[in-house]
Amino acid sequence: MAENLILCSFLGICSCYDCKKRTIPGWLLYTGILLGLIYAAMLLILGQYSWSAILTGVLPGTLMLLLCHITEGKLGSADGMMVIPIGLMHQWQRCTAEVIGACLLTFFLAAVLIISRKGNRNTQIPFAPFLCTAVVLVWIIELCAGIGVDN
Repeated sequence: MAENLILCSFLGICSCYDCKKRTIPGWLLYTGILLGLIYAAMLLILGQYSWSAILTGVLPGTLMLLLCHITEGKLGSADGMMVIPIGLMHQWQRCTAEVIGACLLTFFLAAVLIISRKGNRNTQIPFAPFLCTAVVLVWIIELCAGIGVDN
């Protein structure tokens, strides 16, 4: 529960920066990663996490960073760096579900913009608000259904 509050606060702040300035400061991204590492280290010490869970947790964010380089910046590196703390706190299964949810939400907005002729293929859409929304939606689904995405 605490990790959800921490992540939603972190992603909410990232969303504000992303919407207003179209960039997210490095200090904020590194703070999020540090919080994720501290959380994972605490669970590792308590015996609730393994090293493999930590390594697979950073995999979705690392793949997004790789996609950033492949797409030559069409996908921002901040997007991948926002996903790393999510993977550390929620593990890879739930993190992947949240990233897919954010991509679907972004896709639907892009489709609406293109259909309404208010955007084109070069329209830039901030990803952080959609990632934050997806994290909240998965959290709500988990609470209402009583099941975890990673179970």
